[in-house]
Amino acid sequence: LALIGAVVHAGWGRLRAALFISDGAMGYTVFGEPNSGSFMVEAALAEAGQPYDVVDLDLKLARPAEYLALNPSGKIPALRFPDGTVMAQSAAILMALAERHPHARLLPEPDATDRRAALHWLIFIVAEIYPLIELEDYPTRFVGDGVDVAPLKAHAVTRMRERWLMVAAVAHGARHFLPSGFSALDLMIGMVSHWLIGRDWRKAHCPKLDGIHATVIQRPALAPVWARHAVG
Repeated sequence: LALIGAVVHAGWGRLRAALFISDGAMGYTVFGEPNSGSFMVEAALAEAGQPYDVVDLDLKLARPAEYLALNPSGKIPALRFPDGTVMAQSAAILMALAERHPHARLLPEPDATDRRAALHWLIFIVAEIYPLIELEDYPTRFVGDGVDVAPLKAHAVTRMRERWLMVAAVAHGARHFLPSGFSALDLMIGMVSHWLIGRDWRKAHCPKLDGIHATVIQRPALAPVWARHAVG
């Protein structure tokens, strides 16, 4: 638990300067929200033994201008590195952390066959599944107000399930996705497969993914991260 430092909620106020002005001595800062994609970034830092602070942004509110200056898309997660640079995009952040902290084994070695599989499926999830989550969660971003969005939301869930079945079909086992064992891909599957498709459905149709989720929950380093994100 000591790895998680200050957790700042999006009131910002007098803490803005401390959060956004690099003094050359910063650690990591994760911009996210509980039960969101920032889990993956926090979990990767926890596995690497790296302390970090958290800035929680309410997804229902307009993004502060300071955050948009760092990440113009306004989406989360984003990660500020100790040198003050800021990176967005979940898969890209996980790859960067794997490079900076190889001892955490977030990805297989660069020349390993499993590495190519890990990169393939990390990108598959963020490119093929993540957009469907936004479609289900925020349908009026795509069709505007005054439209019956129920069919669109239902279709998004159906498409999500189809894609998770593709992921499950190539999973190595019910503990880890890759034959070589734990990786950041397990962290992504553990959280993202928990959203919208239904946990009973996942257990019945994607038992390997359900097992990967259960294994991630049990990793000792992740206990405070799971607690913060209120995921059972």
